[in-house]
Amino acid sequence: MRARKAIWLLSTFVAISGSIGAAQVPSDNSSPDDPHAVTVTFYTENELGNPVDNLQISDLSVLDDGKPPIRILSLGTAKELPLRLGLLIDNNPYLGVYYSKKQLQYEAAPKWVFDFVEGMLTGPDDKAFIASYSTIRHGATFVTRDQLQPIDLNQFLKTDEPDFLGSRDAIRIACREIFGADPAGRERRILIVLPVFDEAGRSLSDYSQTISAAQRAGVNVFVPGWYGSLQAIVSETGGYYFGWPEHTKSQIDSMYSLTYIPAGPYKSGKLRRLDLKTTNKNWHIHAPKRYLAPSAQ
Repeated sequence: MRARKAIWLLSTFVAISGSIGAAQVPSDNSSPDDPHAVTVTFYTENELGNPVDNLQISDLSVLDDGKPPIRILSLGTAKELPLRLGLLIDNNPYLGVYYSKKQLQYEAAPKWVFDFVEGMLTGPDDKAFIASYSTIRHGATFVTRDQLQPIDLNQFLKTDEPDFLGSRDAIRIACREIFGADPAGRERRILIVLPVFDEAGRSLSDYSQTISAAQRAGVNVFVPGWYGSLQAIVSETGGYYFGWPEHTKSQIDSMYSLTYIPAGPYKSGKLRRLDLKTTNKNWHIHAPKRYLAPSAQ
């Protein structure tokens, strides 16, 4: 009886071990273009706060809705993906540090902002938008370098949309109406926010709709390091606090992209939990906490 039980336990262990091993070996039939694949972009820093430039798959620990991926298809630099860059500016009269007096009423962004955004558009498929928010709401569609200009985007706002309460709502609108959903994750989607005032006193639940909109759009939100009240959005979307502007460009250019097949079953259009960490105790990964599921299995 004991011998029979030992044989059963051994065969069960072998079967389970075989299925785990098969799940870890990439299939020759899988590719980053697989409709069930998901791509997430993230930033990794070392103990000095500098970008890690030699990250390997072996340095990563991935759990998707609590399960390891079926297959990891690729790990590469996010610069291989087309960039979709958005820049939100609080167009407030107190923003004198950014505006001359003549620009306050008429211009949505000063020249240095255009210069920075144009400098980020290095690939042939890269596009960007510049949007401002204040008591008068503005926005922009994605345009190429040659077309770059602030454009009124009121047509994207619902007629019953309340006035912006600040950066929180501007981020939500930009992610929902300009970026839109991105279940495949085949782009670098970065939103840089330049708020004027700290929006203190809000809890995590106050940001829930904005965080959900950013995660559904696959957007990493970057904000200035001194705006701590927006830390929930930054942390949940895999963004970062930046020093303007050289540090920001270096961070964005140093981001990685990870493509894998998540374990099923799952439903497309649902947000899934992502736990992406590094096995190197001296490094830290800034990655989204949730993402929009790809095509249903």
